[in-house]
Amino acid sequence: MIRSPLVGKSAAKALVMIALWLFALWHLLGSLATVEQPAVPEPPTFIYGNAKARFTLIEYADLECPYCKDAFPQLQRLVDRHQLLNWQWHHLPLDIHGEAAQYEARLVTCAGWLGGNAVFWQAVEAVYRHSRGNGAGLAVPLDQLELQPKVSLAHLQNCARNNAKVRRVVDDQARAAAVKGINATPTLELRNNSTGRTVRLPGVLDEAGMLSAMDWLASQGGSNAQQQ
Repeated sequence: MIRSPLVGKSAAKALVMIALWLFALWHLLGSLATVEQPAVPEPPTFIYGNAKARFTLIEYADLECPYCKDAFPQLQRLVDRHQLLNWQWHHLPLDIHGEAAQYEARLVTCAGWLGGNAVFWQAVEAVYRHSRGNGAGLAVPLDQLELQPKVSLAHLQNCARNNAKVRRVVDDQARAAAVKGINATPTLELRNNSTGRTVRLPGVLDEAGMLSAMDWLASQGGSNAQQQ
């Protein structure tokens, strides 16, 4: 039996079309795999320690700031020792630290949004450990931050580069700090969650100083007041 050349050409075209379709499908699935899949619709507020603590230490911080890096383990130990105190992160990437500080703020926010509160704090610690500081950025690629498998590397990269919600969160927090006149890092506030009263601290306090500040704040009446 002799096959018509037209039949052979049609079969070849069909095979090419199938191959193109399969390639397009593979590309589409690959793209979907890099879309962020957060557990909640918006990046949450990240709290270290007892979520129901009476007092909250709010830190305005920059991940390229060497003073913030030094303060991190001190604050961590302090909160670990006191169930009445927790620690809330507030982004304040300084202009002098450029895009590196902005990118790292988005990066840790994405890590926490995708992986949960504990992963956020793990990401902050990892960035401080591997950042060169003062705007020089990370000294290692993202996979060496050791956030996998808790967060997909592809999801994390895509979120930090492209997610508009995360950019808005970082920008909003920086603007909120500016409204309060906060333009240096680390800046610390202590809030009494029972009254809403907040006091700005003179710096990173030792344990005795923080306990004194908590006692003073507990003795003050009123709500939604700020003493500087």
